[in-house]
Amino acid sequence: MLYKLFAFIKFRLSSSNQHGVHSPFVYRFITKCLYAAPHYRISKSHNILVKTIAYFGLGQVHLVPANIAVQKEITKYLKGVSFTNTSKELIFIERLDKATVDEFIVHNYNLANDTVVFVDGIYQTANTHKLWENIKELKQVRVTIDLFYCGLVFFRKEQAKEHFKIRI
Repeated sequence: MLYKLFAFIKFRLSSSNQHGVHSPFVYRFITKCLYAAPHYRISKSHNILVKTIAYFGLGQVHLVPANIAVQKEITKYLKGVSFTNTSKELIFIERLDKATVDEFIVHNYNLANDTVVFVDGIYQTANTHKLWENIKELKQVRVTIDLFYCGLVFFRKEQAKEHFKIRI
């Protein structure tokens, strides 16, 4: 718990809002999705998850591991979202460990240019934060957005490699 407190303080001191972002793609995502209404009555990271699915108009979500409670939260607010084990649209990683990173990011050859990987709890422990830092350095990863509660990973080949820390 002490690690998470110090990590939050450090995050707050080093993060910015939309005014510190020079990427049009990320700026639009922040202003039109993260900062925009509606704000659902669920945890911050699940709120961001639901808003991200809606913003990008995603129809398929892969939950790692499968989680009925998260599935119900998503379908409560968004209709027409299906859950699969092979989604190229959004992969939601709830518990971060090396095997999961290897399977769903490093060795996942089904990732497309527009795939979004949503990683929950990137500051849970020093180990999960180290894994998040390793994800940011992967060759195929182009853009990451660190929101403290969660992180988003994008593989957009047309985008310069950048990493953002955004306060929400």
